[in-house]
Amino acid sequence: MSETILDLNTKLDQSDMRGAITGFPNQIKKSFSIMSSWVPHKKYRDIQNIMVLGMGGSAIGGDVARVLAQNACTVPIFVNRSYNIPEWVGSKTLILASSYSGGTEETLSAFAQCRERDCPIIVLSTGGTITDYAGEYDLDKITIPGGYQPRAALGFSFSLILILLSRLGFVQNYIIEIVEKSIESLKSLSIEMNKAENKALTIAENIHTTCPIIYGSEDLTWVAAVRFRGQLAENAKMLSFHHHFPEQNHNEIEGWTVNPDIMNRFSIIWLKDEDDHPGIQARMRISATLLESNAGSQIEISQLGANRVERLLKLIHYTDWISYYAALLNNVDPTPVKRIQELKIKISEER
Repeated sequence: MSETILDLNTKLDQSDMRGAITGFPNQIKKSFSIMSSWVPHKKYRDIQNIMVLGMGGSAIGGDVARVLAQNACTVPIFVNRSYNIPEWVGSKTLILASSYSGGTEETLSAFAQCRERDCPIIVLSTGGTITDYAGEYDLDKITIPGGYQPRAALGFSFSLILILLSRLGFVQNYIIEIVEKSIESLKSLSIEMNKAENKALTIAENIHTTCPIIYGSEDLTWVAAVRFRGQLAENAKMLSFHHHFPEQNHNEIEGWTVNPDIMNRFSIIWLKDEDDHPGIQARMRISATLLESNAGSQIEISQLGANRVERLLKLIHYTDWISYYAALLNNVDPTPVKRIQELKIKISEER
């Protein structure tokens, strides 16, 4: 490569996505500061379930919070990525309406339906229409710091939800304590990933001209797979696909049979954790062996950490860095999302 990665960073990263990714641990830290002075004005009693309304970066924040809280939450948490809400949603469903811009049309549509069903609602946003509604309807709200791309504000979007649910008594405090203790480990990882030579860059060099197939585990790393796919699309402008185990073994594995010329352009990325169910560990290991002659390459990614919460956050942060370096290697600025903006314009023109 004639240009160094530092040259590419200077030339391409015009909006400092590198700085936004580096700031992930500090976003979590700042979220604790924000919530230290937050006081709800409403009472949230007799709640039977929780639903996060969101799309894109806001929705993945709900997913991450849900996975981290799944063994420490007193009620089920769902994430709704739709204009509509399920029939079971009602007055005993706590709604967390999360829209970074405050103007996400799917979220606003679902929000209106939740209002019609007398759901208790808390709004999380930087401002915009949904924050105006929070004032109009006298709803509790949490203001997210602005100035980021929604996907680059994940540190805020997941941790504010998690801390909020802890404050309201739905999530056990020990999860929040673990998240806070993970900040320093995430900072150390970020320092390593900022070096001119690092493991995330090496992986990006191996996959940026391929179509990655990302596999995670149903209980834990699936959310990192979803996040990674989204980051490769928005940052690196790359198509990739994801699935999770053990479900992959009941359908998709058969798809690795014909069209060898196409499959040779695929790179399999295995997102693993030491707490994955032994059955999943075995299935991933055996599947990797079976697919050895099909995929162009296979890469295994995992993280070390004191607990599954820390490891998952590090895994997400690590794959964010891979997507960033893949963008530079693909000679694109990782921040602008021109297709998404063009789509929004076309949709508005049809109305």
